[in-house]
Amino acid sequence: MKKRILSMAAKSVVTSLLLMTLPWASAAHANLTDTDGDKLPDTWETSGYDANSDGVIDIDFPALGASPYRKDLFVEMDWMPRADGGIELAPVEDLDRIVDVFAKYPIRNPDGSTGITLHLDAGDARGDRYNLGGGNQVEYNRLNNHLNDLTTIKNQPGNFDSARGGIFYYMIWGDLYSNGSSSGIAWMNGMDFLVTVGQTYYGRGSSNIRVGTFIHEFGHNLGLGHGGADAVNYKPHYLSVMNYAYQFTGVPKQGGLNYFGFSQRTGLTLDENAVNEAVGLGPASAGYTYTNSRFSLRRALAHKNLDLNQNGTIDADPIQVDLNNDGQFTQLSAPNDLLLMRFQTRAYAGGATPDQEHDLQIHPNELTADDARALNLIP
Repeated sequence: MKKRILSMAAKSVVTSLLLMTLPWASAAHANLTDTDGDKLPDTWETSGYDANSDGVIDIDFPALGASPYRKDLFVEMDWMPRADGGIELAPVEDLDRIVDVFAKYPIRNPDGSTGITLHLDAGDARGDRYNLGGGNQVEYNRLNNHLNDLTTIKNQPGNFDSARGGIFYYMIWGDLYSNGSSSGIAWMNGMDFLVTVGQTYYGRGSSNIRVGTFIHEFGHNLGLGHGGADAVNYKPHYLSVMNYAYQFTGVPKQGGLNYFGFSQRTGLTLDENAVNEAVGLGPASAGYTYTNSRFSLRRALAHKNLDLNQNGTIDADPIQVDLNNDGQFTQLSAPNDLLLMRFQTRAYAGGATPDQEHDLQIHPNELTADDARALNLIP
């Protein structure tokens, strides 16, 4: 097999991944230094957080593994029981996969490392690594009022320590909501989300569905839309699990593996009225593959010579093609999610509040169990 040689543009993309520094505020509060920019002040990460100023540390961040020199995210996970006697909480192997995705992001930290440390709290249900002192089983609820029901559960005594409010994200591994098979729902720019790939519609589900859906819904909390910076879905060159095209299956890579994370490169803006098939989805898609329809299993290199209009040839002239099958011919962007992410920590010493520049929005997930079956992911 011939060795693939990257174009200069692609080499530039790959090199830049190792040097990425996110443009987040360096401090959560003007007088609280936040060296790593994760909105957890250094003093919390070195000495702990006293929520009510009574001299007692309520959140011992050092004991939980936080560092002022490496970005940290904390998520408390509650879960519902299953009718078969099990629980909806993802197994350790899935949690490991989720944590590993964040750890491998090419985001530079002050300590010289790259990545984000994601701390998942499942209480005592998934071993010491995932026991941060919270996380528990909650009563079964069909969540007909979806996020309002989540808030009610969250606020019940014993389910979520108020000292964690605005610091820990909160989610529930549930069964379903609104009597349908939507895979989840989240607050955009918020701190709560649901993953509902439970027994009623998904049976035993799959690791990929659980991992992809968790990261997708959490991404909404972090300010990411279905198109990254917008809500335009199914853009083939937007290589992110925020994209419905890749939530359940991951982004297909060369070699047969799939990627279950946020996009790490800024791709070309594709004009659907003038698409150049010779450059495929652009140099930012190097290393990935493309399928010629939503449910096709045929793969081709994504960054060159793609028969996007499926006429059997690579057209020399620009073509008009509806790449995301939305019935329109528009310009499709492919942003770098890692440059768009916003940490949402909202708890500040002394009762101060952060700038509320981004509105809260509810993002229900349109991917359902029927979509999973169409992809042969569940029986």
